[in-house]
Amino acid sequence: MENHPRYSLKSVDNALRMIHQLKSGRILYVSAVAVELNVARSTAHRLLSMLVHHGFASRGASREYLPGPALREPSLGLPTGWTIADLRFRVNPHLRSLTDATGETSNVQLLIDEFTHVIASVESQRALRVGNREGQYLPAERSSGGKALNFHATPTDRVKRGPTFLAVNDQEIESGITAVGVAIQCKALPRRLAVSVVMPSSRFNPEILEVVRNPLGAAAVSIATEIDRD
Repeated sequence: MENHPRYSLKSVDNALRMIHQLKSGRILYVSAVAVELNVARSTAHRLLSMLVHHGFASRGASREYLPGPALREPSLGLPTGWTIADLRFRVNPHLRSLTDATGETSNVQLLIDEFTHVIASVESQRALRVGNREGQYLPAERSSGGKALNFHATPTDRVKRGPTFLAVNDQEIESGITAVGVAIQCKALPRRLAVSVVMPSSRFNPEILEVVRNPLGAAAVSIATEIDRD
């Protein structure tokens, strides 16, 4: 192992130490992390919350922190020979078209266990916009992609507009951000992919569903065709 750098960022060092411990299978608690890192409990809680946000940790029922989806094999369940990078390359042109049509940031989410993984994202060019969320892991029961795939969705989570079921996440994950998603019906990854548009909540209203319905539906079809073409 290389020597510890002479100059290091303490917060980054602490985060990496916790990631290594989670990767080894260790279960973490706020109080134990605070003692081990010699920081306040509030600091330990913020650190662990950030690891959850980025998918390195997941929170258990008893407030323990377990290894998150980012520490598992990200290609698990993909067709033989495929990678996340392959999927991203295939869907990005269709996301660009969706963002151009709606003026909002768009993304594709892959269902992995109880999370949806944002595998690709194209950011809106509007001054007030939601940033690129690529690489994030979102709780499937609250994300628009997870709801679109009917992951623990309730009847109020999905709205039927014409032949399309739209799933809405209105500030359930992050205050001020609303997302609308639809499932991607493809044979290669059945009930695993969804496409969403993400916007500042100040722009969301019931009429928006009519505005994004057709572009979302078209994107879902074109992405499914792209993925299944082999």
